[in-house]
Amino acid sequence: MRVVPQPRQARTRTRVLAAVSEILIRKGYASLTIEGVAAHSGVAKTTIYRRWPTKASLCVDLYLEAASSELIDPQTGDVAADLRKIVATAVHLQTRTVAGPALLGLLAEAQLNPAAGGALLQEFAETRRRVTREVLRRAIEKGQIRPDTDIDLIIDLLGGASIFRLLQRHAPLDRKFVQSAIALILDGCRT
Repeated sequence: MRVVPQPRQARTRTRVLAAVSEILIRKGYASLTIEGVAAHSGVAKTTIYRRWPTKASLCVDLYLEAASSELIDPQTGDVAADLRKIVATAVHLQTRTVAGPALLGLLAEAQLNPAAGGALLQEFAETRRRVTREVLRRAIEKGQIRPDTDIDLIIDLLGGASIFRLLQRHAPLDRKFVQSAIALILDGCRT
């Protein structure tokens, strides 16, 4: 069997994101620098800066890479089951993968540089919002939740509660949290 080599850009991206991942896991966002990524990956700083002008843009790419294979529309036919799957997947990403440290870094960057950080967070959040929005629209069409349900508010409540627990670490971000949050929110909008 002949192995087809990856194009150079794809190999470079893989090496850079692997370096970012390792630095985030071992040292955290504060220690992440383009220079450190270049040294760790063996990719020139100029090459990195061309594609990722900031360390926050590296984190967005890393998060989207981790999330792209996991954040899918479950389509179970039940709004509660769909939301449990979406939120459980997000919780898994935030607590068990490098996406968690990447998200924390993006939140920190948004505080330091609101213009750039806010734009990156918007791009970052839209992936999750798109899937959840479709699940809630289907639930309205099926009569599982009221037609006047504020879809964006539900998305904000679910995401905000998860982020709050991730940041505060005052209580577990686990399966019980996911089930309880969804039950509480859906109680307010069921038909």
